[in-house]
Amino acid sequence: MAVIFATFMALMSQVARVTQPEARPVTALGLALLVVCGLALALRRVNPLLAFTLTVGTAVAYLGLRFAGWPIYLGAFAGLLALVFGVTEARVWVPFATIGGVGVAVATGPPEGWQPAPMITIALVWTVVTVLAARAAQVRRKLAEEGAAGRVVEERLRIARELHDVLSHSLATISLQAGVGLHLVDDQPEQAREALHAIRQVSNDALAQARAALAVVRGPGGEPPQAAPGLADLDALVTSVRATGLDVDLAIDLESRAIPDVISAAAYRIVQEALTNVMRHAGPGARARTHVGTVHGWLEIEVIDDGVGPAVPVRSPGHGLRGLAERARGVGGELQTGPASGGGFTLHARLPLGAQQ
Repeated sequence: MAVIFATFMALMSQVARVTQPEARPVTALGLALLVVCGLALALRRVNPLLAFTLTVGTAVAYLGLRFAGWPIYLGAFAGLLALVFGVTEARVWVPFATIGGVGVAVATGPPEGWQPAPMITIALVWTVVTVLAARAAQVRRKLAEEGAAGRVVEERLRIARELHDVLSHSLATISLQAGVGLHLVDDQPEQAREALHAIRQVSNDALAQARAALAVVRGPGGEPPQAAPGLADLDALVTSVRATGLDVDLAIDLESRAIPDVISAAAYRIVQEALTNVMRHAGPGARARTHVGTVHGWLEIEVIDDGVGPAVPVRSPGHGLRGLAERARGVGGELQTGPASGGGFTLHARLPLGAQQ
């Protein structure tokens, strides 16, 4: 952009020479000043103060030497915008902007005879542009801060959902397995031992997934992030749930098309939380049927149990159901829950297979 701008000013200054016969022809020195003025804008991000100094300084020199061409004013005002938008502290940029404006205004008048009208005009335009640019920069910074704060809140909610799903399922499984172990420890010690092994495995998996959820908080210096579980891990999930004594039927009917990772991870968490709710609320002897399949570009998830679920629709869902609804909406899907016909509870989710990370 800086190269194009410098080229534009050099070419247009040659054309403007025709309308300013009294002005000095643009010599090699004039072209050099135009090129430096334009190229200096390349520094506006890394050093806006230096960019402003170079653009305005070359513009003042160009005008003071009486070279022809109005495009040099564009360079000076571009440097002003770079200063106001690039330097956040007003006590730094205001003095520089004031000195630069005075310099450009004074250089506009010929030394052999001052011309108050163009000098005052340039000074007024410079002031108006400065005020408007300062206001725009303030609004832009405020929007950037609000956006950053929103991203922080969104990331906190994401981590909270991940930790809730991991800990809720793991602790429910551990509680049931511990109950089984306590019941069998005297009469069937081998099965009690298996329950303890299952508790150990579930707790290790929960710790690994909790570390993965918190990896983003630690930053780049922390442990490498662990891949999020997905549809390929549903069999292992159902196996761990069956070990608690809950009867679970799992049916997976996927098309040959690839499932996006973000959809796969969301589907796993939805099934995990649904089965956790069955373990916690369906009561003893309950059975859960889980079906995951693709239908017309959507991933359909259905979890139904025949336990002692609520007899009326849930009007104030808990953190788990709210988190699942947020997770589904986050990828462009939807979630519906409610009592199943004949008792129990049903959960149905639809996730678009075209969702992007």
